[in-house]
Amino acid sequence: MKQRVRERARLRWGWLQRAKNTILYTLMRAGLHAAQVLPLRGLMRLLGCVAPYLFRSHARRARTHLQAALPEVEPVKTTRRMFVHFAESLWELSRLHRRVPPLDEPARRVLDEALAEGKGAIVISGHIGNWELLGQAIAAGGYPIATIARPLYDPRLTEWLHRWRSARGLQIIWRDSNSGKAILRALRQNHLMAFLIDQDTKTQGDFVPFFGRPAYTPTVPAALALRTGAPVLICWHHRRAKRHRINIERVHFTPTGDTKNDVLRLTALLTERLESIIRVAPEQWVWLHKRWRTRSARRPKRRRALSKSGPLSKSGPLSVGNSLPRL
Repeated sequence: MKQRVRERARLRWGWLQRAKNTILYTLMRAGLHAAQVLPLRGLMRLLGCVAPYLFRSHARRARTHLQAALPEVEPVKTTRRMFVHFAESLWELSRLHRRVPPLDEPARRVLDEALAEGKGAIVISGHIGNWELLGQAIAAGGYPIATIARPLYDPRLTEWLHRWRSARGLQIIWRDSNSGKAILRALRQNHLMAFLIDQDTKTQGDFVPFFGRPAYTPTVPAALALRTGAPVLICWHHRRAKRHRINIERVHFTPTGDTKNDVLRLTALLTERLESIIRVAPEQWVWLHKRWRTRSARRPKRRRALSKSGPLSKSGPLSVGNSLPRL
């Protein structure tokens, strides 16, 4: 089956694209292997400093987004720090076979209390910090966790990432016609179900405010939480120097009975919380992603309706202790 998928993908590539993808795949595997055995953190930071000059269009998009969302920060400096952060994250991922950041007691307490209800839990996160560490750390901590992912453009990368992500027990649910049943099954088994909702993807969603502008955001996690009664958690990772902080908090939300409006309000609440987290360390988010790509003629009306709705809820106490981004 994997061989057929790989061959179909390669048939869609022209010879130039095939050569480019093969070179990129080979370089990535070689680089990650070298990072496993060599002390390359300093070199990765240097590559991060050079990256804005190699990926000019991505750096330009990141600066544009930063200027619109956070005019108080210096866009050139923050963009450079963002690329350095990405480079350090790759170095860290190459060494996860040795150690993952442990969960502290407050984080474990939030997870234990949520799973004690017997309904599983919806875990919301974003491409913040080194987001790939989150699922690995939770799984390594002994908690059953699954996440939904889409195959990458290169099936070889998809297979490699699947082996790497599932090595410590993280279950991967591939986005297809059967993924809905698999998600509900995971919740019925009292597992954690993780979603990253901070990107504009081709999935069921709606427009909610994000850094002052309407952003198309997945609504499935909110709909699942309201349908199943599963508790909702926000989880994210931040790096401070060489120290990792894994954060987990409970989100409290009171439904009104208007399902459609409740889904939108809960999605807006979760997005608002992610925005506040990003503001703490803006260089640790993917500003090069086309977050505001999807547009709608209805967006001004929806934005006004949400902005006038007032406080949606209050998050629980903060417990301090991550799919590749679509560009």
